[in-house]
Amino acid sequence: MEEASQNTETVKKVFIQTYGCQMNEYDTEKMFEILKHQNYFQTNSREDADLIILNTCSIREKAENKVYSELGRLRKLKSVKPELKIGVGGCVAQQEGKEILSREASVDFVFGTDNLFELPEMLKKVSRGQKIIQTKRHARQKVRNFIPEYAFQQTQHHGIKAHLAITKGCNNHCSFCVVPFTRGIEVSREPENILAEAQRLTSAGTREICLLGQNVNSYKANGVDFVELLHRLDELENLQRLRFISPHPKDFHEELADAFVTLPSLCEQMHLPLQSGSDRILRRMRRWYTMETFYEKVAMLRDRLPEATISTDLIVGFPGETEEEFEMTMEAVRTIRFDLIYSFKYSTRPGTRAAEYPEHLAEDEKSKRLQILLETQGKIVQEKNEALVGSIQEVLVQGKHYRKNSITGRTRGNHSVHIDDSCAIAGDLLSVRITGALQNSLEAEIISTSTVLS
Repeated sequence: MEEASQNTETVKKVFIQTYGCQMNEYDTEKMFEILKHQNYFQTNSREDADLIILNTCSIREKAENKVYSELGRLRKLKSVKPELKIGVGGCVAQQEGKEILSREASVDFVFGTDNLFELPEMLKKVSRGQKIIQTKRHARQKVRNFIPEYAFQQTQHHGIKAHLAITKGCNNHCSFCVVPFTRGIEVSREPENILAEAQRLTSAGTREICLLGQNVNSYKANGVDFVELLHRLDELENLQRLRFISPHPKDFHEELADAFVTLPSLCEQMHLPLQSGSDRILRRMRRWYTMETFYEKVAMLRDRLPEATISTDLIVGFPGETEEEFEMTMEAVRTIRFDLIYSFKYSTRPGTRAAEYPEHLAEDEKSKRLQILLETQGKIVQEKNEALVGSIQEVLVQGKHYRKNSITGRTRGNHSVHIDDSCAIAGDLLSVRITGALQNSLEAEIISTSTVLS
């Protein structure tokens, strides 16, 4: 952390607790980078911190409740360490700024999703004893390059894999989702800004980049659309793998499907959120596609890449969902045979259209349906993993596994792979033979190694 070169009397420590999605994780990385220039260094201990920030998520009620529970625990810590500064950022902060300050006296500042790069100014005011609420939404043109160039220059290496945000906000207004309210309408970073950050990452040793956005494949800026951006990133020296999340089915088209075949770095893995197998529920969700068109999108990719892995998002127990409509979701799961699903019980979010819908289901019914979905998907994953035994896969090593003399990595299809008795290091590309299949991972033996780190 370079602390030895700093004046130990001025060095301060920051702890950031991150909730929710990959975009929040990315925002947290940027906070650390900004705060490093303010002489704050990361600590993994709340008790050791001079500054604690909760980077919050409001997609589901459970995540929101976790934030308030954590603030209750931090209240006790601040009672014995009054000089401790506490801040709340992210989506819950954007929605409930004033409520957080009035509810938790231990909180010193609250900032929204457009305001994380104003942290230095906020901390100066906090040091003078002020309580700060900074949730003003900036004009979208002002935040077009919402990651300023200074925030990714001369920063510490992020590792073999890194996230890179290319869009912010969303225009879809799905009836269950708060993102348009918490992160604003969609804005795309200029391609030059994105490429500069990607170049910095690959020059520092990053070999896999995952592009982020609430609707990542609707990207467009300065005449460059998403497929063209992928082509430009694919040309970067030392970039081994490229992924993206989270796309919308409406923006998955022939040109993007072709890119999976023509771009060497673009991994054979696609996340395609379905949400429900019922056309009626999809309309109530404001998803604006049908099951017929969704099946066509899946076929569009699998016709080109039969081995491609496909993951999805599913919500069970949406208001008014009947047993028959839940069975339609199950039929879609059995037919498409996703490699991975992210499944959730419907959670009412204030301010969304679905919150006002009638016929909300009981929690026990939602839980029952979720359990059926998880059990069915578990069997599918086990079968698909077993079908990979004997196959040859390329694995990018991420690091050591908890088992002695063991390493872990990911295939291009994003399967987790464990390899025993290997001295390979993070960044090595391995050709492996799959020897075993578990519920959530694969076992393998090495055929050959290619060191890709410079």
